[in-house]
Amino acid sequence: MANIVDYVLWRGDYTFEKEKCNLIDNFIFCQLSYIDMTDVFEENDRFTIGQVWEKIGKKAKFKLLTDSEKNQTLLEVCAHSKRFQNVVISDYEDNTEVRENKQFAAMTFHLTDSDAFVAFRGTDETIVGWKEDFMLSYCRVPAQQQALNYAKHMISKNKNCFLGGHSKGANLALYAASHLDSVSYEKVEKVFLNDGPGFCPDVLDTGLINRIDAKCVRVTPEYCIVGAIFEPAITESYIVKSDENQMLQHSLMSWQVLGNQPETLSNHDIYSEATNRVFDKFIEKMDNLEDRQAFVNSIFDTMAQNGAYTIADFMKEGPNALENLMVTVLGENEEGLNPLNSVLQNVKLDIKHTKGWKLWKEATEGKTIVRIVLSLVLAALCYVIPKNLIETVFAILIATGLLYQLSQTLYHLWKSKWDFEKERLRIAISFVLVIAYTILMIKDHALFLVSSIILGFFFIYSAYRCVLKLRANKDDKWKKARYGYEMVLSALCGGYLILSSSVSIQWYTLSMGFLIITDAIFEIIALYRRHKKAGQ
Repeated sequence: MANIVDYVLWRGDYTFEKEKCNLIDNFIFCQLSYIDMTDVFEENDRFTIGQVWEKIGKKAKFKLLTDSEKNQTLLEVCAHSKRFQNVVISDYEDNTEVRENKQFAAMTFHLTDSDAFVAFRGTDETIVGWKEDFMLSYCRVPAQQQALNYAKHMISKNKNCFLGGHSKGANLALYAASHLDSVSYEKVEKVFLNDGPGFCPDVLDTGLINRIDAKCVRVTPEYCIVGAIFEPAITESYIVKSDENQMLQHSLMSWQVLGNQPETLSNHDIYSEATNRVFDKFIEKMDNLEDRQAFVNSIFDTMAQNGAYTIADFMKEGPNALENLMVTVLGENEEGLNPLNSVLQNVKLDIKHTKGWKLWKEATEGKTIVRIVLSLVLAALCYVIPKNLIETVFAILIATGLLYQLSQTLYHLWKSKWDFEKERLRIAISFVLVIAYTILMIKDHALFLVSSIILGFFFIYSAYRCVLKLRANKDDKWKKARYGYEMVLSALCGGYLILSSSVSIQWYTLSMGFLIITDAIFEIIALYRRHKKAGQ
């Protein structure tokens, strides 16, 4: 399989005078736009790619979340090819302003005397850069206006321009092109959008894209997440094959080429499409722009609160920083609100408007009776099911999950024509699960220990739910008594299961049966009280 490095080695003898800029050249310029050339451009404002290599060589740093030697190799082969070595880079801009929530970088590649490629850098490794990405969901970001100003300036200085970007850089190119005046837009030959998000319809007029659709080319990988966010409707779109897995397919270095065209596929990965549907639903449910803003601020302001500037800085802070981030996101903000609550409330409203929910609510008494009967049946089973059968049920449940994962791995291996490298993640997961299952089956009491811990946490969670119900029913003495009793009982059972070293299967069945019978008795009393109240 060939990537953009192979393309340069194969096509490097053709100058841009002989063959105009194409889609693969666009991949290369957008990848080169990630090079940190701040020190280089302190000396002058124009350098060829060959000169940049002479100055920084293999010390070149690409401002990406993960850098690799492949990037330095790309710069090296470009610097030694006829096609790219004399391409002049000018008007290099790179500024990150934390207070303004802005991360912007752009540069212009002069291909010939008449053609220039304006490349907007995507998200770099800074926290503010990632925050600005998320800000696209509720406002215009500062980098968009700067991209428009930059594009206008470069178009005025050149006869013919290509605009392009990767990730957030693609969004900047899209924004700039769609907001150009007609005179400037006429000088734009192509707008290359490489796996970047579109416009949030709550913030920007998506109809602006229709005006420039004829000049746009959109490319996304098979496993597409970033490019599917507010997916722009572009007529000329391609799905490119990648030699990486899942989210790593976002990298331009992984995209496969055939000659001077991308190696394309007909459909996106079904798992990425499922992820995108979940994300779309999440955005749809968080329909208040202020909630989106609060949610984004809670994430990234927490990450930066100890002085972290990059994602790597934050990760170095260790588990405590991650735990603090989770608590902040899931908890309430300074105003005593949690933006995620709006998502939960909207989901609840959707459920309550369904016919099934309405019928279920109307059948309150029947529902209670069904619950009581089921509880009594389950309690009876707890006392009569043999010990060996319980262990077998646990083993079957775990085996079912394992077999499902193995079947998925085999299916994807078959679909990829047994490309073990491509499916190495699924193979690794299956391998770990097989080992874990084997240990549980062979090691004495291992399965029993794991199930004890799981059941123990279930009891603790039940006690927590009782606490919440106690708080919600402060004025109802009956409910306070019920939930207080169940809270204590569940907490004792959960604590004993987790901490004790001498739990038996019989203790499982007795405790579960007793709890279920207790709940059934409380439901019978509650049903009697409702009937009595209705008769008064």
